[in-house]
Amino acid sequence: MQKAREVHGWEGKQTAEAFGCSPAHISRVEHGAMPSRSLVIFYDETFEMDGQLMSLYEVAIEGGEQDRRRYGGRRPPPFLRKLPGDESAFVGEDVPNGRCFEPGELFTKTWQIRNSGSVPWRGRRLERQGPKTGPGLITSARYYDIPDTEPGEIAEIPVLLKAPTYDSTSIAYFKMVDAQGHLCFPNRYQMGLEVIVRVEGQVPDVEG
Repeated sequence: MQKAREVHGWEGKQTAEAFGCSPAHISRVEHGAMPSRSLVIFYDETFEMDGQLMSLYEVAIEGGEQDRRRYGGRRPPPFLRKLPGDESAFVGEDVPNGRCFEPGELFTKTWQIRNSGSVPWRGRRLERQGPKTGPGLITSARYYDIPDTEPGEIAEIPVLLKAPTYDSTSIAYFKMVDAQGHLCFPNRYQMGLEVIVRVEGQVPDVEG
């Protein structure tokens, strides 16, 4: 949500005034607190996300409900949420968020992620969160392999993507999963790695 706001050049205070809440509330939500449905809709419409944030919100809500049903209202046991000693740290990326692309343009974005813990990464992948294609969405595969990475090493993860086919601002999120498809850091990094693009069709030259 913060990235979507920043791409459009809005300050947190300006967003809070437009929505009708305090800047502190905007800050809490953008740093991981669960937003209200009305705030998600506001971000979706104001920052031209074409329903993407709402789709991700529904995914997050459904995941929480599944956990509550599975564990009788209790939080999942710690060992199911995260392996002891398993840590990751963002290092860099080669396509900055907010870059402008032509409609339907193919591009590759590569993230560099450090294994900053003590657990070797084996058979891990990045998983696209929410729908992986649709009107106004960045198109992607569901999974991208992460190379086996020892503690202290940096993994380079290239992902092939396709920009939306019409003028819009679009965002896609990816999170790390293990070989069994379980989220490695389900309660951290909010939605994970993100890519945000802007699509603007070329205006044809007009002869004078």
